[in-house]
Amino acid sequence: MGKAKTNIIVLLFIPVLTGILLAVSALPSKLYFLNFIAFIPLLIAAEGTLKRKKPFLIFALQLLIVLVVFYLWVGHWVLQTANLGFLIGFIIVLPFLILLIPYVYFIKKGNKFAPLYFISAWLVVELIQSFSQIGLPFYNLGHSLGANPKIIQWYEFTGAAGGTLWILAINFLVFSLGKSLVNGQRKWEKQVASVFGVFVVPMVISILIFNNFKEKGTTEEVLIIHPSTDNRDVKYRINIYELLDIYLAIMQPQLTDKTEYVVLPETAITNAGWISDYNRNLVFQHFREKTAQFPKLKLITGAITYEAIPNVEKIKNYKKIPGIRYSEKYHTWYYTYNAALQIEQSQATQIRVKEGLVPYQEFAPYPTVLPYISPVGIDFQFSKRENNREVFRSENNKKKAAFICYEVVLGNLFYNAARKGAEAFFVLLNEGWYNDPKVPKQFLQLSVVRAIENRRSIAHSSNMGISAFINQRGEVIASTKSKTPGFLKQEIAMNKSKTIYSTIGNYIGIAAICMMALTGIGNFVKKKSSTLISSKL
Repeated sequence: MGKAKTNIIVLLFIPVLTGILLAVSALPSKLYFLNFIAFIPLLIAAEGTLKRKKPFLIFALQLLIVLVVFYLWVGHWVLQTANLGFLIGFIIVLPFLILLIPYVYFIKKGNKFAPLYFISAWLVVELIQSFSQIGLPFYNLGHSLGANPKIIQWYEFTGAAGGTLWILAINFLVFSLGKSLVNGQRKWEKQVASVFGVFVVPMVISILIFNNFKEKGTTEEVLIIHPSTDNRDVKYRINIYELLDIYLAIMQPQLTDKTEYVVLPETAITNAGWISDYNRNLVFQHFREKTAQFPKLKLITGAITYEAIPNVEKIKNYKKIPGIRYSEKYHTWYYTYNAALQIEQSQATQIRVKEGLVPYQEFAPYPTVLPYISPVGIDFQFSKRENNREVFRSENNKKKAAFICYEVVLGNLFYNAARKGAEAFFVLLNEGWYNDPKVPKQFLQLSVVRAIENRRSIAHSSNMGISAFINQRGEVIASTKSKTPGFLKQEIAMNKSKTIYSTIGNYIGIAAICMMALTGIGNFVKKKSSTLISSKL
Protein backbone atom coordinates (compact mmCIF):
# COMPACT_ATOMS: atom_id res chain seq x y z
CA MET A 1 0.00 0.00 0.00
CA GLY A 2 1.36 3.41 -0.98
CA LYS A 3 2.25 6.07 1.58
CA ALA A 4 -0.45 8.43 0.23
CA LYS A 5 -3.17 5.81 0.67
CA THR A 6 -1.87 4.98 4.14
CA ASN A 7 -2.06 8.64 5.16
CA ILE A 8 -5.63 8.94 3.91
CA ILE A 9 -6.66 5.83 5.86
CA VAL A 10 -5.11 7.36 9.00
CA LEU A 11 -6.98 10.61 8.33
CA LEU A 12 -10.23 8.66 8.08
CA PHE A 13 -9.54 6.53 11.16
CA ILE A 14 -8.74 9.38 13.56
CA PRO A 15 -12.32 10.82 13.44
CA VAL A 16 -13.59 7.47 14.77
CA LEU A 17 -12.17 8.61 18.12
CA THR A 18 -14.32 11.74 18.03
CA GLY A 19 -17.41 9.64 17.31
CA ILE A 20 -16.61 7.34 20.24
CA LEU A 21 -15.88 10.20 22.64
CA LEU A 22 -19.14 11.95 21.71
CA ALA A 23 -21.02 8.69 22.17
CA VAL A 24 -19.64 7.72 25.57
CA SER A 25 -20.17 11.26 26.90
CA ALA A 26 -23.74 11.62 25.56
CA LEU A 27 -26.61 11.73 28.05
CA PRO A 28 -27.07 10.11 30.52
CA SER A 29 -23.35 9.36 30.84
CA LYS A 30 -21.29 10.15 33.92
CA LEU A 31 -18.43 10.67 31.45
CA TYR A 32 -20.06 13.87 30.13
CA PHE A 33 -16.79 15.78 30.69
CA LEU A 34 -15.21 13.92 27.76
CA ASN A 35 -17.23 16.25 25.52
CA PHE A 36 -14.67 18.95 26.31
CA ILE A 37 -11.98 17.08 24.32
CA ALA A 38 -14.16 14.98 21.99
CA PHE A 39 -13.63 17.13 18.88
CA ILE A 40 -9.84 17.28 19.07
CA PRO A 41 -9.22 14.12 16.96
CA LEU A 42 -11.54 15.50 14.26
CA LEU A 43 -9.76 18.88 14.30
CA ILE A 44 -6.39 17.16 13.99
CA ALA A 45 -7.69 15.07 11.09
CA ALA A 46 -9.22 18.14 9.42
CA GLU A 47 -5.84 19.91 9.36
CA GLY A 48 -4.34 16.76 7.88
CA THR A 49 -6.57 17.15 4.82
CA LEU A 50 -4.94 20.42 3.78
CA LYS A 51 -2.05 18.69 2.01
CA ARG A 52 -4.33 16.25 0.17
CA LYS A 53 -5.74 16.74 -3.32
CA LYS A 54 -9.41 16.65 -2.29
CA PRO A 55 -9.57 18.16 1.20
CA PHE A 56 -13.30 18.90 1.07
CA LEU A 57 -14.21 15.36 0.12
CA ILE A 58 -11.91 13.89 2.77
CA PHE A 59 -13.31 16.20 5.46
CA ALA A 60 -16.85 15.29 4.39
CA LEU A 61 -15.95 11.62 4.89
CA GLN A 62 -14.39 12.45 8.26
CA LEU A 63 -17.57 14.18 9.41
CA LEU A 64 -19.68 11.32 8.12
CA ILE A 65 -17.57 8.81 10.05
CA VAL A 66 -17.92 10.85 13.25
CA LEU A 67 -21.69 11.11 12.94
CA VAL A 68 -22.29 7.49 11.91
CA VAL A 69 -20.16 6.15 14.78
CA PHE A 70 -21.87 8.54 17.22
CA TYR A 71 -25.46 7.86 16.17
CA LEU A 72 -25.01 4.11 15.76
CA TRP A 73 -23.42 3.91 19.20
CA VAL A 74 -26.19 5.81 21.00
CA GLY A 75 -29.04 4.46 18.85
CA HIS A 76 -28.11 0.87 18.04
CA TRP A 77 -30.95 -0.34 20.29
CA VAL A 78 -33.46 1.12 17.80
CA LEU A 79 -32.07 -1.05 15.01
CA GLN A 80 -32.38 -4.09 17.27
CA THR A 81 -36.16 -3.67 17.22
CA ALA A 82 -36.64 -2.10 13.77
CA ASN A 83 -36.11 -2.97 10.14
CA LEU A 84 -33.15 -1.66 8.19
CA GLY A 85 -35.39 0.94 6.57
CA PHE A 86 -34.80 3.03 9.67
CA LEU A 87 -31.33 3.76 8.33
CA ILE A 88 -33.05 6.46 6.26
CA GLY A 89 -33.00 8.36 9.53
CA PHE A 90 -29.34 9.06 8.86
CA ILE A 91 -30.57 11.89 6.66
CA ILE A 92 -30.11 13.86 9.90
CA VAL A 93 -26.38 14.02 9.14
CA LEU A 94 -26.92 16.13 5.99
CA PRO A 95 -27.15 19.53 7.75
CA PHE A 96 -23.86 18.78 9.51
CA LEU A 97 -22.15 17.89 6.24
CA ILE A 98 -23.53 20.85 4.32
CA LEU A 99 -22.80 23.52 6.93
CA LEU A 100 -19.55 22.26 8.44
CA ILE A 101 -17.57 21.38 5.28
CA PRO A 102 -16.63 25.07 4.62
CA TYR A 103 -14.56 24.92 7.81
CA VAL A 104 -11.79 23.23 5.79
CA TYR A 105 -11.88 26.08 3.28
CA PHE A 106 -11.36 28.62 6.08
CA ILE A 107 -8.41 26.80 7.64
CA LYS A 108 -6.91 26.22 4.19
CA LYS A 109 -7.00 29.98 3.61
CA GLY A 110 -5.54 30.63 7.06
CA ASN A 111 -8.68 32.47 8.14
CA LYS A 112 -8.43 33.14 11.88
CA PHE A 113 -12.22 32.98 12.14
CA ALA A 114 -12.31 29.30 11.10
CA PRO A 115 -12.99 28.06 14.68
CA LEU A 116 -15.76 30.65 15.01
CA TYR A 117 -17.32 29.35 11.80
CA PHE A 118 -17.21 25.73 12.98
CA ILE A 119 -18.79 26.58 16.34
CA SER A 120 -21.48 28.73 14.72
CA ALA A 121 -22.28 26.07 12.12
CA TRP A 122 -22.63 23.35 14.78
CA LEU A 123 -24.97 25.58 16.81
CA VAL A 124 -27.03 26.27 13.71
CA VAL A 125 -27.37 22.55 13.00
CA GLU A 126 -28.56 21.97 16.57
CA LEU A 127 -31.13 24.71 16.03
CA ILE A 128 -32.25 23.05 12.79
CA GLN A 129 -32.49 19.71 14.59
CA SER A 130 -35.02 21.22 16.99
CA PHE A 131 -37.40 22.13 14.16
CA SER A 132 -36.83 19.38 11.59
CA GLN A 133 -39.22 16.44 11.32
CA ILE A 134 -36.25 14.06 11.30
CA GLY A 135 -33.96 15.94 13.64
CA LEU A 136 -32.53 14.34 16.79
CA PRO A 137 -32.03 17.13 19.38
CA PHE A 138 -31.90 14.41 22.03
CA TYR A 139 -28.11 14.46 21.68
CA ASN A 140 -27.44 18.18 21.39
CA LEU A 141 -24.15 18.71 23.22
CA GLY A 142 -25.55 21.00 25.89
CA HIS A 143 -28.00 18.33 27.03
CA SER A 144 -25.18 16.01 28.12
CA LEU A 145 -24.16 18.45 30.88
CA GLY A 146 -27.50 17.88 32.60
CA ALA A 147 -25.72 14.99 34.32
CA ASN A 148 -24.33 17.60 36.73
CA PRO A 149 -26.88 20.37 37.35
CA LYS A 150 -24.53 22.21 39.72
CA ILE A 151 -22.27 23.31 36.83
CA ILE A 152 -24.99 24.54 34.43
CA GLN A 153 -27.07 26.89 36.58
CA TRP A 154 -26.36 29.63 34.04
CA TYR A 155 -28.60 27.78 31.57
CA GLU A 156 -31.30 30.12 32.88
CA PHE A 157 -29.48 32.81 30.87
CA THR A 158 -28.31 30.83 27.82
CA GLY A 159 -30.34 27.64 27.56
CA ALA A 160 -28.69 24.35 26.60
CA ALA A 161 -27.15 26.06 23.56
CA GLY A 162 -24.85 27.82 26.01
CA GLY A 163 -23.56 24.41 27.05
CA THR A 164 -22.88 23.49 23.42
CA LEU A 165 -20.99 26.77 22.95
CA TRP A 166 -18.95 26.08 26.11
CA ILE A 167 -18.03 22.56 25.01
CA LEU A 168 -16.97 23.62 21.51
CA ALA A 169 -14.99 26.63 22.76
CA ILE A 170 -13.00 24.43 25.18
CA ASN A 171 -12.26 21.93 22.39
CA PHE A 172 -10.80 24.62 20.13
CA LEU A 173 -8.81 26.26 22.94
CA VAL A 174 -7.28 22.92 23.99
CA PHE A 175 -6.56 22.09 20.33
CA SER A 176 -4.84 25.45 19.82
CA LEU A 177 -2.81 24.97 23.02
CA GLY A 178 -1.73 21.53 21.86
CA LYS A 179 -0.55 22.92 18.53
CA SER A 180 1.47 25.61 20.29
CA LEU A 181 3.16 23.07 22.54
CA VAL A 182 3.95 20.70 19.67
CA ASN A 183 5.35 23.53 17.53
CA GLY A 184 7.43 24.93 20.40
CA GLN A 185 5.76 28.31 20.24
CA ARG A 186 6.37 30.82 23.01
CA LYS A 187 3.75 32.54 25.15
CA TRP A 188 1.73 29.33 25.44
CA GLU A 189 1.20 30.27 29.09
CA LYS A 190 -1.51 32.71 28.01
CA GLN A 191 -3.28 29.91 26.20
CA VAL A 192 -3.14 27.74 29.32
CA ALA A 193 -4.69 30.61 31.26
CA SER A 194 -7.41 30.97 28.60
CA VAL A 195 -8.26 27.27 28.71
CA PHE A 196 -8.32 27.30 32.50
CA GLY A 197 -10.44 30.45 32.66
CA VAL A 198 -13.01 29.42 30.08
CA PHE A 199 -13.32 25.99 31.67
CA VAL A 200 -13.37 26.93 35.35
CA VAL A 201 -15.05 30.36 35.55
CA PRO A 202 -18.48 29.20 34.25
CA MET A 203 -18.41 26.31 36.75
CA VAL A 204 -17.53 28.60 39.66
CA ILE A 205 -20.29 31.04 38.68
CA SER A 206 -22.74 28.16 38.39
CA ILE A 207 -21.88 26.69 41.80
CA LEU A 208 -22.27 30.13 43.39
CA ILE A 209 -25.71 30.50 41.78
CA PHE A 210 -26.64 26.99 42.89
CA ASN A 211 -25.66 27.57 46.52
CA ASN A 212 -27.44 30.92 46.73
CA PHE A 213 -30.55 30.17 44.68
CA LYS A 214 -33.87 30.27 46.51
CA GLU A 215 -36.96 28.75 44.96
CA LYS A 216 -39.65 31.21 43.93
CA GLY A 217 -43.41 31.09 44.35
CA THR A 218 -45.98 29.51 46.59
CA THR A 219 -46.13 25.75 47.03
CA GLU A 220 -48.80 23.25 45.99
CA GLU A 221 -49.14 19.56 46.72
CA VAL A 222 -48.76 17.32 43.69
CA LEU A 223 -49.32 13.56 43.59
CA ILE A 224 -47.59 11.52 40.87
CA ILE A 225 -49.08 8.12 40.11
CA HIS A 226 -46.47 5.55 38.99
CA PRO A 227 -48.76 2.78 37.68
CA SER A 228 -46.22 0.43 36.03
CA THR A 229 -48.88 -1.16 33.82
CA ASP A 230 -47.36 -3.47 31.22
CA ASN A 231 -47.82 -2.01 27.72
CA ARG A 232 -48.07 -5.27 25.85
CA ASP A 233 -50.20 -7.48 28.09
CA VAL A 234 -52.20 -5.09 30.29
CA LYS A 235 -52.42 -1.42 29.40
CA TYR A 236 -53.88 -1.65 25.89
CA ARG A 237 -55.85 -4.85 26.47
CA ILE A 238 -58.09 -4.27 29.47
CA ASN A 239 -61.27 -2.19 29.71
CA ILE A 240 -60.66 1.55 30.12
CA TYR A 241 -62.78 1.68 33.30
CA GLU A 242 -60.83 -1.20 34.82
CA LEU A 243 -57.61 0.62 33.93
CA LEU A 244 -58.85 3.84 35.54
CA ASP A 245 -59.81 1.91 38.69
CA ILE A 246 -56.20 0.66 38.91
CA TYR A 247 -55.05 4.29 38.99
CA LEU A 248 -57.76 5.27 41.47
CA ALA A 249 -56.77 2.45 43.82
CA ILE A 250 -53.27 3.96 44.06
CA MET A 251 -54.53 7.53 44.07
CA GLN A 252 -57.45 7.69 46.50
CA PRO A 253 -55.66 6.71 49.75
CA GLN A 254 -53.12 9.49 49.13
CA LEU A 255 -55.52 12.33 48.42
CA THR A 256 -55.95 15.10 50.96
CA ASP A 257 -57.65 18.48 50.97
CA LYS A 258 -54.22 19.96 50.17
CA THR A 259 -53.72 17.93 46.98
CA GLU A 260 -53.98 20.28 44.00
CA TYR A 261 -52.84 18.02 41.16
CA VAL A 262 -52.70 14.32 40.40
CA VAL A 263 -50.40 13.42 37.49
CA LEU A 264 -50.75 10.27 35.38
CA PRO A 265 -48.28 9.20 32.64
CA GLU A 266 -48.48 9.40 28.87
CA THR A 267 -51.51 7.59 27.32
CA ALA A 268 -52.69 6.53 30.78
CA ILE A 269 -56.22 6.86 29.37
CA THR A 270 -55.89 4.59 26.36
CA ASN A 271 -59.19 5.68 24.82
CA ALA A 272 -60.51 9.12 25.68
CA GLY A 273 -63.00 9.02 22.81
CA TRP A 274 -63.96 11.86 20.49
CA ILE A 275 -63.05 15.41 21.47
CA SER A 276 -66.51 16.56 20.40
CA ASP A 277 -68.01 14.29 23.11
CA TYR A 278 -65.88 15.50 26.02
CA ASN A 279 -68.78 17.25 27.78
CA ARG A 280 -70.49 13.86 28.22
CA ASN A 281 -67.46 11.56 28.43
CA LEU A 282 -68.26 8.69 30.81
CA VAL A 283 -64.59 8.00 31.65
CA PHE A 284 -64.07 11.57 32.83
CA GLN A 285 -67.36 11.47 34.73
CA HIS A 286 -66.23 8.25 36.45
CA PHE A 287 -63.11 10.03 37.73
CA ARG A 288 -65.13 13.04 38.91
CA GLU A 289 -67.55 10.84 40.82
CA LYS A 290 -64.77 8.91 42.55
CA THR A 291 -63.00 12.13 43.65
CA ALA A 292 -66.05 14.33 44.31
CA GLN A 293 -65.00 14.97 47.93
CA PHE A 294 -61.94 16.88 46.64
CA PRO A 295 -63.50 19.74 44.65
CA LYS A 296 -60.23 21.61 43.94
CA LEU A 297 -58.44 18.51 42.61
CA LYS A 298 -57.08 18.62 39.04
CA LEU A 299 -56.07 15.53 37.09
CA ILE A 300 -53.29 15.89 34.52
CA THR A 301 -53.16 12.75 32.40
CA GLY A 302 -51.95 11.45 29.09
CA ALA A 303 -54.63 10.14 26.74
CA ILE A 304 -55.25 8.83 23.24
CA THR A 305 -58.11 10.74 21.69
CA TYR A 306 -59.74 11.34 18.30
CA GLU A 307 -61.08 14.24 16.25
CA ALA A 308 -63.21 14.10 13.11
CA ILE A 309 -61.91 15.99 10.06
CA PRO A 310 -64.52 18.10 8.27
CA ASN A 311 -63.89 18.69 4.55
CA VAL A 312 -60.96 16.28 4.50
CA GLU A 313 -60.74 16.70 0.72
CA LYS A 314 -59.16 20.12 1.27
CA ILE A 315 -56.06 18.43 2.71
CA LYS A 316 -53.62 17.74 -0.11
CA ASN A 317 -52.73 14.03 -0.49
CA TYR A 318 -54.75 13.21 2.63
CA LYS A 319 -55.00 9.54 1.65
CA LYS A 320 -51.20 9.26 1.67
CA ILE A 321 -50.80 10.72 5.17
CA PRO A 322 -50.64 7.81 7.66
CA GLY A 323 -51.98 9.97 10.52
CA ILE A 324 -55.31 10.48 8.72
CA ARG A 325 -57.61 7.48 8.91
CA TYR A 326 -61.14 6.49 8.03
CA SER A 327 -63.60 4.98 10.50
CA GLU A 328 -66.01 2.50 8.97
CA LYS A 329 -68.07 2.57 12.16
CA TYR A 330 -68.56 6.34 12.22
CA HIS A 331 -68.17 6.94 8.47
CA THR A 332 -65.71 9.75 8.99
CA TRP A 333 -62.07 10.65 8.43
CA TYR A 334 -60.28 11.47 11.67
CA TYR A 335 -57.04 12.36 13.46
CA THR A 336 -55.58 10.35 16.33
CA TYR A 337 -53.88 12.42 19.00
CA ASN A 338 -51.39 11.67 21.74
CA ALA A 339 -52.67 14.25 24.19
CA ALA A 340 -52.46 15.65 27.71
CA LEU A 341 -55.74 16.44 29.47
CA GLN A 342 -56.67 18.51 32.50
CA ILE A 343 -59.83 17.21 34.19
CA GLU A 344 -61.39 18.95 37.17
CA GLN A 345 -64.78 19.00 38.83
CA SER A 346 -66.22 22.33 37.72
CA GLN A 347 -64.51 23.07 34.41
CA ALA A 348 -64.64 21.66 30.92
CA THR A 349 -61.84 19.22 30.11
CA GLN A 350 -58.84 20.95 28.55
CA ILE A 351 -56.65 19.26 25.95
CA ARG A 352 -53.15 19.84 24.66
CA VAL A 353 -52.00 17.65 21.75
CA LYS A 354 -48.42 16.43 21.56
CA GLU A 355 -46.42 18.52 19.08
CA GLY A 356 -43.03 16.82 19.35
CA LEU A 357 -43.85 13.43 17.84
CA VAL A 358 -41.21 10.70 17.61
CA PRO A 359 -40.04 10.29 13.97
CA TYR A 360 -40.89 6.90 12.45
CA GLN A 361 -42.58 5.74 15.64
CA GLU A 362 -45.46 8.16 16.15
CA PHE A 363 -45.56 9.75 12.71
CA ALA A 364 -44.04 9.37 9.25
CA PRO A 365 -41.77 12.35 8.44
CA TYR A 366 -42.53 14.06 5.12
CA PRO A 367 -44.93 11.22 4.16
CA THR A 368 -45.45 12.39 0.57
CA VAL A 369 -41.69 12.59 -0.06
CA LEU A 370 -39.94 9.93 2.00
CA PRO A 371 -40.92 6.23 1.90
CA TYR A 372 -43.22 4.98 4.64
CA ILE A 373 -41.39 2.83 7.20
CA SER A 374 -43.03 0.47 9.68
CA PRO A 375 -42.65 1.98 13.14
CA VAL A 376 -41.07 0.60 16.29
CA GLY A 377 -43.71 -0.63 18.73
CA ILE A 378 -47.40 -0.10 18.01
CA ASP A 379 -48.40 1.78 14.86
CA PHE A 380 -50.38 4.66 16.39
CA GLN A 381 -49.43 7.26 13.73
CA PHE A 382 -50.46 10.34 15.68
CA SER A 383 -51.14 13.79 14.26
CA LYS A 384 -50.53 17.34 15.40
CA ARG A 385 -53.36 19.80 16.06
CA GLU A 386 -53.40 23.10 14.22
CA ASN A 387 -54.97 25.13 17.04
CA ASN A 388 -53.21 23.73 20.06
CA ARG A 389 -53.26 24.81 23.69
CA GLU A 390 -49.95 25.68 25.36
CA VAL A 391 -50.98 25.91 29.03
CA PHE A 392 -53.82 24.66 31.21
CA ARG A 393 -55.74 27.24 33.26
CA SER A 394 -57.52 26.07 36.42
CA GLU A 395 -60.64 27.48 38.01
CA ASN A 396 -58.44 29.35 40.52
CA ASN A 397 -56.56 30.91 37.56
CA LYS A 398 -53.41 28.86 38.17
CA LYS A 399 -51.50 27.93 35.01
CA LYS A 400 -49.52 24.75 34.36
CA ALA A 401 -48.09 23.13 31.23
CA ALA A 402 -48.00 19.43 30.37
CA PHE A 403 -45.53 17.92 27.92
CA ILE A 404 -45.43 14.40 26.56
CA CYS A 405 -42.34 12.18 26.39
CA TYR A 406 -40.15 13.19 23.41
CA GLU A 407 -41.26 16.82 23.73
CA VAL A 408 -38.83 17.18 26.63
CA VAL A 409 -35.99 17.48 24.05
CA LEU A 410 -37.58 20.64 22.57
CA GLY A 411 -36.61 23.58 24.72
CA ASN A 412 -38.72 26.02 22.69
CA LEU A 413 -41.96 24.32 23.80
CA PHE A 414 -41.02 24.86 27.44
CA TYR A 415 -39.96 28.49 27.20
CA ASN A 416 -43.07 29.31 25.17
CA ALA A 417 -45.19 27.80 27.96
CA ALA A 418 -43.29 29.81 30.57
CA ARG A 419 -43.99 32.95 28.53
CA LYS A 420 -47.69 32.04 28.54
CA GLY A 421 -47.66 31.95 32.34
CA ALA A 422 -47.06 28.27 33.19
CA GLU A 423 -45.87 28.16 36.82
CA ALA A 424 -44.75 24.52 36.77
CA PHE A 425 -44.30 21.75 34.23
CA PHE A 426 -45.66 18.22 34.10
CA VAL A 427 -43.75 15.74 31.91
CA LEU A 428 -45.74 12.61 31.01
CA LEU A 429 -43.92 9.52 29.74
CA ASN A 430 -44.56 5.90 28.80
CA GLU A 431 -41.10 4.32 28.77
CA GLY A 432 -42.40 0.75 28.92
CA TRP A 433 -41.76 0.30 25.19
CA TYR A 434 -38.00 0.55 25.64
CA ASN A 435 -35.73 -2.21 26.89
CA ASP A 436 -32.63 -0.02 27.11
CA PRO A 437 -32.20 1.08 30.77
CA LYS A 438 -30.55 4.32 29.61
CA VAL A 439 -33.77 5.67 28.09
CA PRO A 440 -35.56 6.63 31.35
CA LYS A 441 -32.34 8.24 32.61
CA GLN A 442 -32.07 10.27 29.40
CA PHE A 443 -35.58 11.65 29.74
CA LEU A 444 -35.01 12.49 33.40
CA GLN A 445 -31.79 14.33 32.57
CA LEU A 446 -33.57 16.35 29.90
CA SER A 447 -36.22 17.36 32.46
CA VAL A 448 -33.38 18.54 34.71
CA VAL A 449 -32.14 20.82 31.90
CA ARG A 450 -35.63 22.21 31.22
CA ALA A 451 -36.13 22.91 34.95
CA ILE A 452 -32.94 24.99 35.14
CA GLU A 453 -33.54 26.86 31.88
CA ASN A 454 -36.95 28.09 33.00
CA ARG A 455 -36.62 27.83 36.81
CA ARG A 456 -39.74 25.71 36.95
CA SER A 457 -40.48 22.75 39.20
CA ILE A 458 -41.22 19.59 37.23
CA ALA A 459 -43.40 16.60 38.07
CA HIS A 460 -41.93 13.84 35.87
CA SER A 461 -44.51 11.05 35.64
CA SER A 462 -43.59 7.76 33.96
CA ASN A 463 -45.07 4.38 33.28
CA MET A 464 -42.44 1.62 33.62
CA GLY A 465 -39.62 4.18 33.77
CA ILE A 466 -38.48 6.77 36.32
CA SER A 467 -41.00 9.08 38.03
CA ALA A 468 -39.54 12.05 39.88
CA PHE A 469 -39.91 15.54 41.27
CA ILE A 470 -37.32 18.10 40.13
CA ASN A 471 -36.96 21.47 41.81
CA GLN A 472 -36.11 24.83 40.24
CA ARG A 473 -32.37 24.22 40.72
CA GLY A 474 -32.57 21.03 38.66
CA GLU A 475 -32.19 18.72 41.67
CA VAL A 476 -34.08 15.44 41.67
CA ILE A 477 -35.67 15.68 45.12
CA ALA A 478 -37.72 12.46 44.95
CA SER A 479 -37.81 9.57 42.50
CA THR A 480 -38.88 5.99 41.93
CA LYS A 481 -38.07 3.51 39.18
CA SER A 482 -39.94 0.61 40.71
CA LYS A 483 -41.63 -1.86 38.36
CA THR A 484 -44.46 -2.23 40.89
CA PRO A 485 -47.30 0.34 41.15
CA GLY A 486 -46.59 3.26 43.44
CA PHE A 487 -46.70 7.03 43.88
CA LEU A 488 -44.73 10.13 44.83
CA LYS A 489 -46.17 13.10 46.72
CA GLN A 490 -44.45 16.43 47.15
CA GLU A 491 -45.10 20.13 47.67
CA ILE A 492 -43.48 21.98 44.76
CA ALA A 493 -42.89 25.68 44.19
CA MET A 494 -44.92 27.52 41.54
CA ASN A 495 -42.89 30.24 39.83
CA LYS A 496 -44.45 33.04 37.78
CA SER A 497 -41.25 34.95 36.95
CA LYS A 498 -39.45 34.32 33.67
CA THR A 499 -35.74 33.69 33.19
CA ILE A 500 -33.64 35.45 30.56
CA TYR A 501 -33.79 32.28 28.47
CA SER A 502 -37.57 31.98 28.84
CA THR A 503 -37.94 35.59 27.76
CA ILE A 504 -35.55 35.65 24.79
CA GLY A 505 -35.43 32.02 23.72
CA ASN A 506 -32.54 30.42 21.84
CA TYR A 507 -30.77 33.67 21.00
CA ILE A 508 -27.43 31.84 20.84
CA GLY A 509 -28.72 29.76 17.92
CA ILE A 510 -29.96 32.90 16.17
CA ALA A 511 -26.66 34.68 16.82
CA ALA A 512 -24.85 31.65 15.38
CA ILE A 513 -26.80 32.01 12.13
CA CYS A 514 -25.75 35.65 11.91
CA MET A 515 -22.14 34.86 12.79
CA MET A 516 -21.91 32.06 10.25
CA ALA A 517 -23.33 34.35 7.56
CA LEU A 518 -21.02 37.24 8.51
CA THR A 519 -17.98 34.95 8.44
CA GLY A 520 -18.92 33.78 4.97
CA ILE A 521 -19.65 37.31 3.71
CA GLY A 522 -16.44 38.65 5.25
CA ASN A 523 -14.38 35.99 3.51
CA PHE A 524 -16.13 36.72 0.19
CA VAL A 525 -15.48 40.47 0.53
CA LYS A 526 -11.84 39.85 1.46
CA LYS A 527 -11.38 37.59 -1.55
CA LYS A 528 -12.97 40.13 -3.93
CA SER A 529 -10.88 42.95 -2.47
CA SER A 530 -7.68 40.96 -2.96
CA THR A 531 -8.65 40.17 -6.55
CA LEU A 532 -9.43 43.83 -7.26
CA ILE A 533 -6.13 45.05 -5.79
CA SER A 534 -4.18 42.43 -7.74
CA SER A 535 -5.84 43.47 -11.00
CA LYS A 536 -4.96 47.13 -10.44
CA LEU A 537 -1.35 46.28 -9.73
